[in-house]
Amino acid sequence: MALTRRNFLVGAASAAGIAATGLDARAENKTAGAADAQAEYATLLDIEKCIGCGLCVEGCRERNGHRYPEVKKPLPAMFPPGTKDEDWSAKRDVDDRLTPYNWLYIESVTVQKDGAPLELHIPRRCLHCTNPPCANLCPWGAASRQPETGTVSIDSQTCLGGAKCRTVCPWHIPQRQSGVGLYLDLMPRFAGNGVMYKCDRCADSFAHGELPACVEVCPQQVQTIGPREEILALARKLAQERGAYLYGVTENGGTNTFYLSPAPFTELAQQVKPGPGKPTFAPVANSMAQADNLTRMLVTAPLVGVAGALLSAARQGQNTEQMQTRPHGAVHDPRVDAALSGGLLKKLWVTVALLLGFTGMMQLPVASRYGIARIPGLTWTGDFYITLNIHYILAALLLALGLYWLTLQIRGRLRGRLAFWGKMRLAVLGVVVLSGIGRVAKNLPSITFSPGMTTFIDLVHLGFAVLLGVLCLWLWTTGRGAWRDDG
Repeated sequence: MALTRRNFLVGAASAAGIAATGLDARAENKTAGAADAQAEYATLLDIEKCIGCGLCVEGCRERNGHRYPEVKKPLPAMFPPGTKDEDWSAKRDVDDRLTPYNWLYIESVTVQKDGAPLELHIPRRCLHCTNPPCANLCPWGAASRQPETGTVSIDSQTCLGGAKCRTVCPWHIPQRQSGVGLYLDLMPRFAGNGVMYKCDRCADSFAHGELPACVEVCPQQVQTIGPREEILALARKLAQERGAYLYGVTENGGTNTFYLSPAPFTELAQQVKPGPGKPTFAPVANSMAQADNLTRMLVTAPLVGVAGALLSAARQGQNTEQMQTRPHGAVHDPRVDAALSGGLLKKLWVTVALLLGFTGMMQLPVASRYGIARIPGLTWTGDFYITLNIHYILAALLLALGLYWLTLQIRGRLRGRLAFWGKMRLAVLGVVVLSGIGRVAKNLPSITFSPGMTTFIDLVHLGFAVLLGVLCLWLWTTGRGAWRDDG
């Protein structure tokens, strides 16, 4: 398609060519190839150009005002007592921080450069991480990464306002508005608390080929937008030429927003006082790095289980060829060892499953709301990353145990057999495992599902996990056995 001033820009030119010609963020007559390629897009903010006029903030409000929350009052009384709502509906004009009605603001700081004071004006908004924890860890799939645009969006139709996305975001970008959203139709007093809002780089405008409002209205052309690799190359080239500094390239594993500054960001971080709605410029480690490493462990866990079972079966097979006699003369039947191993395996299986269910429950914001993390000895459960990593480790152990047990069963080394209800429980567990694999896959930066598929996988995983717990409790209270002894 033909690109206009309101269409995307960088085209097929190389980053070096762009730098040489002085890239215009609203350039015309670029080739359509880049726009049609659906490359991941990123932005470069040259903050030395910004004059703090605030037109980008006004443009953002004008473009996105129709998507701002319209609150239903009175707000529902929250339970348990002390649960706080967040209502910005009477403070829509606040523009010096992020709010549900202000997705971009200008931060002004004064730094020293060459012995003289230098005032910098910095547009602050979502950085759109390449592996965003807000999207990865949202329990309902409301937050999602759009690989074709390089942005992260929150679906106001499915978000319940648990604010987990804000908690796990290193910059605490998303902001909550109570009294709006799906939770009002569910259990408004007991679960949910509104909808989370943040910049999505004018996603609805992008769908029609338009520039984000903040890019389009800026008179100084502070922002440059284009395919990520080209923008990153341009950012590095300019930083090298000017002796400037970059932020957002490696922070949190990489983002699609690059800040170019004449002053070190460590100095900016000292000038910027982070707080609610005011993100930091401090260094940020990759928050999903540990989870990515544990994903590799999950992949190898079944292989470990099969290998362990085969070794155990081979050892027992050797013992079966001739009965062994202990020093005190007792006859040792290897089938007894197999039965013992099976009993221990069942106990270990149940223990791991219970802990897996507990850490999974602690991944839900409602667990924090009801004060579980305030119980002595359980304060660690208030950290979503800790419970996530433990959940991954337990899942790997469960997979290894499952494949260990299955291999022994196939080889006839265990006397215990599943009864009908045991098979039913195993089937439900299978759905939990498969949907769990889907949840793990969506956390990988190279794999992206549609928002609808993400929500479906999340709901299936959570729903069948609850069903599994109910089924296990029912079997226990009714005395129905999941196993029968064939011995």
